[in-house]
Amino acid sequence: MTELDIAMYLRQTRVMMHDVSMQWETPIGPKQILLNDYLNLDVSLSELAVKTQSVLLNVPGQQPLRDEQEILALYSQAFVQFLTISLKQQWTHLMVMTDEDIAQFERFPQRHLAHQFMGIKTMLLNSYHQKRQADFSHAWRSFLKLGLVELKISQHDLHLAVQENFNDNYA
Repeated sequence: MTELDIAMYLRQTRVMMHDVSMQWETPIGPKQILLNDYLNLDVSLSELAVKTQSVLLNVPGQQPLRDEQEILALYSQAFVQFLTISLKQQWTHLMVMTDEDIAQFERFPQRHLAHQFMGIKTMLLNSYHQKRQADFSHAWRSFLKLGLVELKISQHDLHLAVQENFNDNYA
């Protein structure tokens, strides 16, 4: 049985969205909010790609060391950002996952995480620009698969990290 309670996370995200936007020093207009959410998710995915060493830096500098706790924190942050976008797009029905859905993820492991990150980002761009629910749904499923299968994040650890994201908002 899955430990991930998407419905509960969506309720918590709804409350958090309001609280966070009240903390912005420079408020943005309603038309910019969704763009801001997509860009925040893109940044989180990029940071995650670097931290998982899925992309090698091509400028002088030291490759960051792989830190599993930092990867979990970044992944859970992106997880909540996906939820935020689903709420704003009114696509929450796409977020529901059954145990069977999650079990299917293991059937097709991805060896090259750079391809998976690029695919997720491409689908997210399509979902933003063309308002395509199917692309968002596929990006969400690929993202979950990335975390649960390729990064081997347990549902329990992910649940705790997601709850920590919400708790940090009220600290």
